[in-house]
Amino acid sequence: MNQAEHDMLVMNAQDGSRRALDALVRHHHHNLLRFAYSLCRDTALAQDAVQDAWIKVAGRLRSLDDPRAFRGWVYHAVRWRAFDLLKRSHRHDRSLEAADTEVERPVGDESRDRRIDLGAAIADLPGADRETLQLFYVNGLTIPEIAVVLDIPPGTVKSRLNRARNQLKQHFEGEDHEHR
Repeated sequence: MNQAEHDMLVMNAQDGSRRALDALVRHHHHNLLRFAYSLCRDTALAQDAVQDAWIKVAGRLRSLDDPRAFRGWVYHAVRWRAFDLLKRSHRHDRSLEAADTEVERPVGDESRDRRIDLGAAIADLPGADRETLQLFYVNGLTIPEIAVVLDIPPGTVKSRLNRARNQLKQHFEGEDHEHR
């Protein structure tokens, strides 16, 4: 779906079109679930966070001034709802820092091992850098959208991405030297 089609869906949903809202949900729901799961590492909690965020977004959709801001706005809503549910579930200790140590390491070919190594390297990043990297590369958000989601300046988003890339580069350069 191109940006113009997406913007039209947002505007139609703002005007009360249930079909337009359903189309937005279908378009974003899977990526929002992945994002929420990356924050809380709990499938049920991630589903609840996304569902609650959609309810909130649907109720406040008319207040959104710029249809282009929709994607960042909905990710922001999911992020805060996931954190809120984590706190309420008394599982805050399993939040970003603790949960990401649970990287599975199945046996497989070299490319699978490399992907697992990348997953482990990403899991070792500080929470803020990891979250920024996920939003940019996995969820495909732009730097301005990530700034909205994380409620930080775009320059900070760029700094976090650069720092995360450098840490991953150092990780794999060190690994390559060990295998020689």
